[in-house]
Amino acid sequence: MFLDNVITQSIVFEGQGRLKEYIGGYDDYIDAKKREAAVTAQNTHKAAVQTASEEKAKPKANRTVKLSYKEQRELDALPDEIAVLETEQAELNAQLSDPEIFKDYEKAGALQNRAEEIEMLLLEKLERWEWLEAKQNGGQ
Repeated sequence: MFLDNVITQSIVFEGQGRLKEYIGGYDDYIDAKKREAAVTAQNTHKAAVQTASEEKAKPKANRTVKLSYKEQRELDALPDEIAVLETEQAELNAQLSDPEIFKDYEKAGALQNRAEEIEMLLLEKLERWEWLEAKQNGGQ
């Protein structure tokens, strides 16, 4: 009761050299530990159920899947497209690293917008490449 009335936070040794901060008094720490244990147990149960259902629904992963002609061409072209985008991104970053470019706000804004577009395109193309390779190797 004394600790609850005096302290506003607790730093607790969690074991294996880890410390964790809890806001509030001792009772708040006890309540937080109970909630953490309940959430951990619930997540463990959900993960076990999900893993079991995935194992049942999962076909043999060792077989390779043949990509369609269009997908194979896309997979073959992706490394070149990514290289072109990365080159353009490097050029834009070099231009944007020059402080003189920011004297022309419109040009700097256009370059920054294009750099953001390239970043999004690269992420999409890398994700697509990963998906196609996973499909080809039997992961999808």
